Amino acid sequence: LLVPGEAAPRQLISDAGVAWPTFSPDGSRVAYATQDVVGTWQIYIAPTDGSAEPKVHATGKGPVWGPTGWLAWTGCEVGGACGIFLDNPDDDQPPVRKTASINDIGLSWAPNGGLLAYMSNVTGNWEVYLLSVGGGIVVLTDDPASDGLPAWAPDGSRIAFASNRDGTWGLYLMEPNGDDPHKILTLGPSLPNWTAQRLSWAP
Repeated sequence: LLVPGEAAPRQLISDAGVAWPTFSPDGSRVAYATQDVVGTWQIYIAPTDGSAEPKVHATGKGPVWGPTGWLAWTGCEVGGACGIFLDNPDDDQPPVRKTASINDIGLSWAPNGGLLAYMSNVTGNWEVYLLSVGGGIVVLTDDPASDGLPAWAPDGSRIAFASNRDGTWGLYLMEPNGDDPHKILTLGPSLPNWTAQRLSWAP
């Protein structure tokens, strides 16, 4: 953790293979995913001040904490049903599964906390989707190439995403309804392990 005014980074977690760290809205906690000894992804929550040990919250990967306090991730239920799960870590209600594929990944909350952009290859091709917390899914991209890694702008006016739709990987912007997709940066001919990456838009 990099803290303004401190000379060196602060180590919060010592586990190997830590991935997808995400802060709670007030910055007091961090959620992240790591694999156990048999390769199962587990989501942990830890205080950012190091005052307590991390605790297992759920089985899953790719956690992202929303502005209203909801935590979202991709995982599977004990019975085998997989998809995107939503949960409020501060109440005692069980997580709610909102989609139906383990490949619904790359989650990004809208600033209003009511929408969640994500990527999926549920149709056989990677596209960007929009999930409403209240229910309903909309496809935002429709291209034979790969589209994914959505990231909301801080003001909610645009969504950034990665695509190789013109033959080389690039960073694109589009409207929240999927209109006006246009390239703003060329990334290169390849993007290794791209589905495990995450785009981040600074506040």
